Amino acid sequence: MSEQRPSFVPGLVLAQVSLRVFLPLLGGAIAGLLADRIGQTAPQFVLIGMVGGTLVSILWVRAFIVSNLRRIRQEHEARAAGAEEHEHTSDERT
Repeated sequence: MSEQRPSFVPGLVLAQVSLRVFLPLLGGAIAGLLADRIGQTAPQFVLIGMVGGTLVSILWVRAFIVSNLRRIRQEHEARAAGAEEHEHTSDERT
């Protein structure tokens, strides 16, 4: 058996996407809270931190999706090429 990672594991994908969404949002909100406390302002920086965290989340999740799609396409192409090669070798023998 090969030691390749399966193409799609729902629990793993959910955990990775949750990490990529909640970490920047929480980090932005906490950084904004600290900035508001230091500057003694209203929740202005918390909102700016949430917007910044949202943008980071969007970019991070997009990069995750693109990299996984690229990997899955390469695996499918390799399987298709392997199946096509197998067909040619079986035709030559007959």
